[in-house]
Amino acid sequence: MLRAIDVAKYFLAKDSDQKVFTKKLIEKNGRKFYEGNARLNKYLHMAQNFYIAKTGNKLFKDDLYAYDNGAVALNVQENYAVLLSRKDIPTFEPDVRDFLDRIYKLLENATLDELIELSHEDSEWDVKHKYYSKERQQMDSLAHIEEYKEQYHDVLQIMERMEL
Repeated sequence: MLRAIDVAKYFLAKDSDQKVFTKKLIEKNGRKFYEGNARLNKYLHMAQNFYIAKTGNKLFKDDLYAYDNGAVALNVQENYAVLLSRKDIPTFEPDVRDFLDRIYKLLENATLDELIELSHEDSEWDVKHKYYSKERQQMDSLAHIEEYKEQYHDVLQIMERMEL
């Protein structure tokens, strides 16, 4: 199974000019952070949920945590600045690479607010973001397979028709 950090590196490599994943500092919900870091974590969240809806399995083994501005993969969130400087691009099986390319294309023009809203539509995030301990914020996305299949059915159909 993949690691969130490798999926993050793949998405970052697709944005070679750093227009999508920036170092712009912003503040939302009383928190200051890099806009690109938040975007990257929303890409990971949606990729995980869409993959679960499509296959019934997790895309990457790392857990997501329900923070105020949406779900995050902690190792990605904490290492964002370092990840921006990395040049190694992980390789994936062709079907996974195709799936990630479609996620990137689907989300690249979304605003951060739209991505946060998508993250907040996840019922697992909705339940867990109210807590303020890491253990209680840990999300169990696999518990929502059937819900995700229904919730993301149309998105998955659109992704299948996308030209890359």
